[in-house]
Amino acid sequence: MGTWDATVFGNDDAADWADILVNADLEQLVADALERATGSAGAEYLRYSKGVQALAAAEIVAAAAGAPTDANAYNERALEWASGRARLASLTPVAIRAVDRVVADDSELAELWAEGDETAWLKTTDDLRERLRSRAEAG
Repeated sequence: MGTWDATVFGNDDAADWADILVNADLEQLVADALERATGSAGAEYLRYSKGVQALAAAEIVAAAAGAPTDANAYNERALEWASGRARLASLTPVAIRAVDRVVADDSELAELWAEGDETAWLKTTDDLRERLRSRAEAG
């Protein structure tokens, strides 16, 4: 797991996915990442890469809805890209479900964090979920 911190974009897979998103300039990639975590395949064991991408997509939705995380070198371009995409805010309910799915027991990402600094990662995912919920309640 090429991870350097517990933030959503603090790993190789999320940073790579964010670069693809920004370079492709294709909003559908956000919906697709959320669907892979919550759709019909969501009943299956959630693999690491799908979980990472779902969390990154949820952060994009939060940013589009006006509740971004703090910018850093890993997420700055993606957050800037998301800030002009207000229609992605309509994905807030599915983004919340995706976050819940990624932290569930049958998620490889959750299992990996349980072996490490799970507290920091859960704090990050809880913060993301709360920012999404606050936007859903406001909207």
